Amino acid sequence: MSASWGGRKLFKYLKIKFSVFAILWTLITLGPTNQGYASIYAYVSNSFDNTVSVIRTSDNEVISNVAVGEWPYGVGISSDGEYVYVTNGGDDTVSVIRTCDYTVTATISVGASPGGVSVSPDGPYIYTANNDDSTVSVIDTSNNTVIASIDVGLWPEGLVTTPDGENLYVVNTGDGTVSVIRTFNLSVIATVEVGEWPYGVAVSPGGEHIYVSNTRDNTVSVIRTSDNTVIGTVKVGTRPIGIEVTPDGNYVYVAASRDNSVSVIRTSDNSLTSTVEVGGWPWGLAVSPNGDYVYVSNIADDTVSVIRTTDNLVTDVLTVGVDPYSFGKFVSDISDEVEWVNTVVDGEQIGIKGKTNVIKIDTVLSIDPNTIIDKIDKPESLPYGLLSFNLTVDSPGDVAEVIVYLSKPAKSVDRWYKYDSLNGWQDYSAHSWFSADRRSITLELQDGGYGDADGIANGVIVDPSGLGSSGDSSSTGGGGGGCFIATATCDSPVGTHLMALRTFLDRFLLTNP
Repeated sequence: MSASWGGRKLFKYLKIKFSVFAILWTLITLGPTNQGYASIYAYVSNSFDNTVSVIRTSDNEVISNVAVGEWPYGVGISSDGEYVYVTNGGDDTVSVIRTCDYTVTATISVGASPGGVSVSPDGPYIYTANNDDSTVSVIDTSNNTVIASIDVGLWPEGLVTTPDGENLYVVNTGDGTVSVIRTFNLSVIATVEVGEWPYGVAVSPGGEHIYVSNTRDNTVSVIRTSDNTVIGTVKVGTRPIGIEVTPDGNYVYVAASRDNSVSVIRTSDNSLTSTVEVGGWPWGLAVSPNGDYVYVSNIADDTVSVIRTTDNLVTDVLTVGVDPYSFGKFVSDISDEVEWVNTVVDGEQIGIKGKTNVIKIDTVLSIDPNTIIDKIDKPESLPYGLLSFNLTVDSPGDVAEVIVYLSKPAKSVDRWYKYDSLNGWQDYSAHSWFSADRRSITLELQDGGYGDADGIANGVIVDPSGLGSSGDSSSTGGGGGGCFIATATCDSPVGTHLMALRTFLDRFLLTNP
């Protein structure tokens, strides 16, 4: 009896030990499969092509073309850079593009012939100017539904939200006015008369001034927002359309469509200081977040001109789709930094990006879930296998947030799970939240606390976790998956996981013979 029991214990020990070294072999042979990048991106709507060209501004390369609705025109980007909103004037919709994989995740019906689009600074609302029915549609981004329609002036085109999110300025081309909307109750609180055929609109970084391009009289009106009074009018090039203010507030750039040029206004005295020749029929215009470059879409020759603001010289010309109107703020304000890994399950991809209190993410690996033999509370389905990554936070003990991206929406029964050798499989729903489209999950982790497998407040969070399903149709929430534990105490990826294996051996194998 004792010999038989001892034999079973030995078999169990050897089986677990073999499983551990199987994981080690997977880690060594798999190696890092990261596809990381960090850059600012420009999104150019090509009206004739029904596409959006994605430009990586670090090298000014067109890296993708995304099919959207009919006659795409206006472009707006969420404050976190996660989504791009494109108005389609030909089918009265807004296409929602997820920037991590350039997938259209939603199509929203709005008013007739939508043109300009503006995103609220804190992200919950999108506003579209609907030219043919003289309204503004208000979209709730949590569920991508229209929650209100506001009557404004005749033929609205450009619109912009103030930096504090309290007011929305809408340019009405047909009657030469700007409607001022109070966003908390969606009421029009003022109507400001500007020049003839106003079109584009921009706001100063501090929100003190609004700049409106007037296409009929070739001017820019300057509105003081404290009392909604026009305090200046600046003569610019012929048929001004796109307009934007530099991040330091010192200059305003205006696309003069008929002159094939860009006018540069100095805001300190509202004077025209420079004229820059660009491509044919410039229309849309956007400034990079550091203010170093201005991107101008030229619809006559299907290009984007890149202007260096230090000397106002065109440093690059990029070929994009046909008729790139790209009206609005089409350059992202923040860099996109996603680490992607090809998973061991069916070649699916999964990505991760730091959101708050994250310095860097290291050693993103996909692990075969069959290498973990602990079956207690293990999810029945692990569609992306197991995900392992190490997270360096700003300060020891910090609470950090990361966003995990999925290549397809999570199911309603999916949850987010964690695995470590001490606690086994754990439902992590209390610290994980799915996006409205269930294509991404935000994870909250504390260094040395919840979500940190090493349990030490050392500035590094070790997060073995992933998407999974228990198979219970009554379940709610996110996905699950598991990850063998990893640490960040060694310099190399292999060394990292060797330390993890030692921890597993010490804590699990030797204490559970």
